[in-house]
Amino acid sequence: MKIGVSSSIFLDSNYDLYSSLNFLEKKVKYVELVCDGNLNVMENENIHIPEQYNLKYTLHCPLSDLNLSSFREKIRLATLSFVEDILKTANSVNGDVVVLHPGYCIFKYDYGKSLDSLIKSLYDLNNLQREYSIKITIENMPSYDMFMFRKPIYEIMENLGDIGITFDIGHAFLNNNIEGFLEGEIINKIAHTHIHDNNGVFDEHLCIGKGKIPFKKYAKKIKKVKGIKMIEVKNKSLEELDSFIHNLKNL
Repeated sequence: MKIGVSSSIFLDSNYDLYSSLNFLEKKVKYVELVCDGNLNVMENENIHIPEQYNLKYTLHCPLSDLNLSSFREKIRLATLSFVEDILKTANSVNGDVVVLHPGYCIFKYDYGKSLDSLIKSLYDLNNLQREYSIKITIENMPSYDMFMFRKPIYEIMENLGDIGITFDIGHAFLNNNIEGFLEGEIINKIAHTHIHDNNGVFDEHLCIGKGKIPFKKYAKKIKKVKGIKMIEVKNKSLEELDSFIHNLKNL
């Protein structure tokens, strides 16, 4: 099983990208590079750092400013343009997978328009994936009403094309639909996995065993899922990282 750690564990810490990768290289072979804050791999001073390490990379889109579901076409197109910049960065660091958030819709009245925009973006993302030959994945979101793709709904699944899913088990637990992603044909669309725990109330990004997700119940199916099992926890869990990796391997 391929196990990795997201560099997001060092966001808003005293670590820079050098010290983060120095630390992680001793733990795992796979690292998810983020495009935010003190670790933004898209910054000129950071773009050549990853090549200095014996690691394999995936990239995670910025957490702010992008909205693939915007029904304001200028915003949607600007987001797609920035996604292309992320793909170029992934090429520079030999990244295999890019993780994108599907976007958001603030008001229920606008949901239909936002869904149409997301479907249009999925078509455009398929074209970008073919152009850059990098696997693009869309992440299922936590249970906050504004987020798109909280559930594997028909309208999105039927329009993914060759775009994959980053299955976030913590987010799925908040939406009570872990089984919905790990059953039938949907599981075959999963190309990447984010692993963390929570208590079923909000998106805590805890270590395995610190929350209420019944990981043993889903262990066999998670093992069958393609791609890297990427640990995604917050800075406060840094001291528990070795335990997290050990527990994940035991599963």
